[in-house]
Amino acid sequence: MAFLPIRACLAMCALAGLAAACSSGDAIAARGTAPGDGGTSDSAPANIASDSGLAAPDSGPADGAPDSGPSKDASAPAAPSCNAGDRQEWSGAIPNTLLAVAVCSLCGESYIVASNGSASPGVVSAGNGSTTITANVPPGGTATTANIADDPTSGSVTICGDTGSHQCLPAATPNQRYCNPYRDVAGLTPERIDQGVDYGGSGSIYALGPGTIDLFSNRNDPGWPGSTFVSYKVSAGPASGKIIYLAENIDLDPALHAGSFVYSGTVLGTLVHASPDSESGWGVEGAGYTAEHSCYTEGCMTALGVNFNELLVCLKAPSGTTGQGGCCTSAAGWPSGWCSLLAAWQ
Repeated sequence: MAFLPIRACLAMCALAGLAAACSSGDAIAARGTAPGDGGTSDSAPANIASDSGLAAPDSGPADGAPDSGPSKDASAPAAPSCNAGDRQEWSGAIPNTLLAVAVCSLCGESYIVASNGSASPGVVSAGNGSTTITANVPPGGTATTANIADDPTSGSVTICGDTGSHQCLPAATPNQRYCNPYRDVAGLTPERIDQGVDYGGSGSIYALGPGTIDLFSNRNDPGWPGSTFVSYKVSAGPASGKIIYLAENIDLDPALHAGSFVYSGTVLGTLVHASPDSESGWGVEGAGYTAEHSCYTEGCMTALGVNFNELLVCLKAPSGTTGQGGCCTSAAGWPSGWCSLLAAWQ
């Protein structure tokens, strides 16, 4: 056998190594993608760049498909705030969009303030089951929707947004605001404070806040002058768990019944401007009487009547007229300092 000179042998070995290296590089290129496409090798997960917090070389859609969602290098802005004095029911980002919203409640209505973190226009909407309102949110800007009446069956609105993909909050947002229940009564006339607070006038009387009707007697309760008595259990806020009653010369909404949901936009009934007018105050669950029935004497101003009057005044209703006390002198078990409690809640 002939032997090659050492110098020739080294040259052949170098050529062989170069060929192997080229072959290996071709195989890697075949498994991966062209530079700039963000591809990976077989042994690495496709989303390794985003999982590790690193920026992927190309975060755009594959194969020229249109971008249906927010850019991966952008994020939703901080949530905006409601107008001063309005209750903020919820704030945060709408999932998978670049919109952040504040859901704000009024008496029986809601609205949205939205911020857009995208460089493209966005749209935010609020729906109540029958009507939807929208507002265009400029790139990097904010917008506020018009007011919309809440869904009467739940006192809530459904919130959605779009900055390339249409998404909604996973649950409707309830309106839990407390409001003056006598705000639409024409000629509202404050009368005496006794077991509750009496008012004259004519027009709609609303629920004070969210809750569920406990008892419902529409012109068929012989225990009350006027024969009407309705009570509801408050489900949120500083009066949560308490019973509020409304009684006397009122025509209740016949669509309501025991178990019906109510909130500040629910009209309980219509006040008739004639004696005995109306009375509202603190009640007893499952009973058609007031929380002070056992100690009350006719015409006496009670501690819980004064307490309920304070709540109404803090909600901008006129104060009932004070009278002679001496019966039912304790308000133990009920909240007090209503204006401070409402300021913290509202």
